[in-house]
Amino acid sequence: MAFALRKATTYLVKRMHLRPVKQIKFTFDPYMKNVTSIRDVASTLHRPEILETNQGTVLKFDIKSDGTEPRIDVNFNDGEKLVFKTLNLSQLEILDYLFEYVEEKDPRKNEGPELATKASKGGGKGGKGKKKK
Repeated sequence: MAFALRKATTYLVKRMHLRPVKQIKFTFDPYMKNVTSIRDVASTLHRPEILETNQGTVLKFDIKSDGTEPRIDVNFNDGEKLVFKTLNLSQLEILDYLFEYVEEKDPRKNEGPELATKASKGGGKGGKGKKKK
Protein backbone atom coordinates (compact mmCIF):
# COMPACT_ATOMS: atom_id res chain seq x y z
CA MET A 1 0.00 0.00 0.00
CA ALA A 2 2.83 2.41 0.83
CA PHE A 3 4.37 1.82 -2.59
CA ALA A 4 1.12 2.78 -4.33
CA LEU A 5 0.86 5.99 -2.29
CA ARG A 6 4.46 6.90 -3.08
CA LYS A 7 3.92 6.21 -6.77
CA ALA A 8 0.72 8.30 -6.90
CA THR A 9 2.40 11.16 -5.04
CA THR A 10 5.39 11.07 -7.40
CA TYR A 11 3.04 11.14 -10.40
CA LEU A 12 1.27 14.25 -9.06
CA VAL A 13 4.51 16.00 -8.18
CA LYS A 14 5.87 15.50 -11.71
CA ARG A 15 2.73 17.03 -13.25
CA MET A 16 2.15 19.79 -10.66
CA HIS A 17 2.42 23.42 -11.74
CA LEU A 18 1.49 26.77 -10.24
CA ARG A 19 0.70 28.77 -13.39
CA PRO A 20 -2.76 30.02 -12.26
CA VAL A 21 -1.76 30.46 -8.58
CA LYS A 22 -1.06 33.87 -7.09
CA GLN A 23 -0.41 32.94 -3.45
CA ILE A 24 -0.44 29.92 -1.15
CA LYS A 25 -0.58 30.49 2.60
CA PHE A 26 0.15 27.67 5.05
CA THR A 27 -1.18 28.19 8.58
CA PHE A 28 -0.49 25.63 11.31
CA ASP A 29 0.66 25.01 14.86
CA PRO A 30 3.71 22.70 14.71
CA TYR A 31 3.01 21.35 18.20
CA MET A 32 -0.39 19.89 17.27
CA LYS A 33 -1.06 16.39 16.02
CA ASN A 34 -1.86 15.81 12.35
CA VAL A 35 0.29 18.58 10.89
CA THR A 36 2.60 16.28 8.95
CA SER A 37 0.43 16.40 5.83
CA ILE A 38 0.51 20.21 5.61
CA ARG A 39 4.26 20.25 6.23
CA ASP A 40 4.80 17.60 3.54
CA VAL A 41 2.67 19.55 1.05
CA ALA A 42 4.59 22.75 1.84
CA SER A 43 7.92 21.04 1.25
CA THR A 44 6.63 19.42 -1.95
CA LEU A 45 5.38 22.72 -3.41
CA HIS A 46 8.65 24.37 -2.44
CA ARG A 47 10.60 22.18 -4.89
CA PRO A 48 12.46 24.23 -7.53
CA GLU A 49 10.86 22.45 -10.51
CA ILE A 50 7.38 23.35 -9.20
CA LEU A 51 8.26 26.93 -8.22
CA GLU A 52 9.76 27.56 -11.68
CA THR A 53 6.34 27.02 -13.29
CA ASN A 54 5.26 30.43 -11.91
CA GLN A 55 7.92 32.57 -10.31
CA GLY A 56 5.26 35.09 -9.30
CA THR A 57 3.62 32.66 -6.88
CA VAL A 58 4.13 33.66 -3.25
CA LEU A 59 4.39 30.94 -0.59
CA LYS A 60 3.61 32.30 2.89
CA PHE A 61 3.96 30.50 6.19
CA ASP A 62 1.99 31.51 9.28
CA ILE A 63 3.36 29.44 12.15
CA LYS A 64 1.31 29.74 15.33
CA SER A 65 1.47 28.22 18.79
CA ASP A 66 -2.14 28.71 19.83
CA GLY A 67 -3.69 25.40 18.74
CA THR A 68 -4.79 26.70 15.35
CA GLU A 69 -6.01 23.94 13.03
CA PRO A 70 -3.84 23.49 9.94
CA ARG A 71 -5.13 25.04 6.72
CA ILE A 72 -3.94 26.03 3.29
CA ASP A 73 -5.34 29.12 1.59
CA VAL A 74 -4.83 29.23 -2.18
CA ASN A 75 -5.44 32.47 -4.09
CA PHE A 76 -5.71 32.20 -7.86
CA ASN A 77 -4.90 34.87 -10.43
CA ASP A 78 -8.58 35.23 -11.34
CA GLY A 79 -9.48 36.18 -7.73
CA GLU A 80 -10.97 32.83 -6.72
CA LYS A 81 -9.92 31.37 -3.36
CA LEU A 82 -9.62 27.78 -2.22
CA VAL A 83 -9.28 26.65 1.41
CA PHE A 84 -8.01 23.26 2.55
CA LYS A 85 -8.62 22.33 6.18
CA THR A 86 -5.92 19.71 6.37
CA LEU A 87 -6.45 18.26 9.84
CA ASN A 88 -7.81 14.94 8.51
CA LEU A 89 -6.39 15.01 4.98
CA SER A 90 -3.33 13.14 3.75
CA GLN A 91 -0.59 14.65 1.61
CA LEU A 92 -1.84 12.73 -1.42
CA GLU A 93 -5.43 13.97 -0.97
CA ILE A 94 -4.31 17.59 -0.70
CA LEU A 95 -2.02 17.37 -3.72
CA ASP A 96 -4.71 15.57 -5.73
CA TYR A 97 -7.38 18.20 -5.01
CA LEU A 98 -4.93 21.04 -5.60
CA PHE A 99 -3.76 19.56 -8.90
CA GLU A 100 -7.37 19.17 -10.02
CA TYR A 101 -8.13 22.87 -9.39
CA VAL A 102 -4.82 24.12 -10.80
CA GLU A 103 -5.23 22.04 -13.95
CA GLU A 104 -8.78 23.34 -14.43
CA LYS A 105 -7.62 26.97 -14.20
CA ASP A 106 -4.43 26.53 -16.22
CA PRO A 107 -4.15 29.42 -18.72
CA ARG A 108 -2.31 27.13 -21.17
CA LYS A 109 -5.18 24.61 -21.15
CA ASN A 110 -7.04 26.39 -23.97
CA GLU A 111 -3.97 26.81 -26.14
CA GLY A 112 -3.71 24.25 -28.88
CA PRO A 113 -0.47 22.62 -29.88
CA GLU A 114 1.63 24.60 -32.33
CA LEU A 115 1.34 23.13 -35.79
CA ALA A 116 4.49 22.90 -37.85
CA THR A 117 3.84 23.29 -41.54
CA LYS A 118 6.24 23.30 -44.44
CA ALA A 119 5.63 27.00 -45.02
CA SER A 120 6.42 27.88 -41.41
CA LYS A 121 9.65 25.89 -41.58
CA GLY A 122 10.75 27.74 -44.70
CA GLY A 123 11.45 24.51 -46.55
CA GLY A 124 8.43 24.65 -48.86
CA LYS A 125 8.58 25.89 -52.44
CA GLY A 126 6.00 28.58 -51.73
CA GLY A 127 4.18 28.28 -55.04
CA LYS A 128 7.24 28.46 -57.27
CA GLY A 129 7.13 26.11 -60.19
CA LYS A 130 9.81 25.01 -62.64
CA LYS A 131 10.88 27.60 -65.14
CA LYS A 132 10.37 26.77 -68.80
CA LYS A 133 13.10 27.50 -71.32
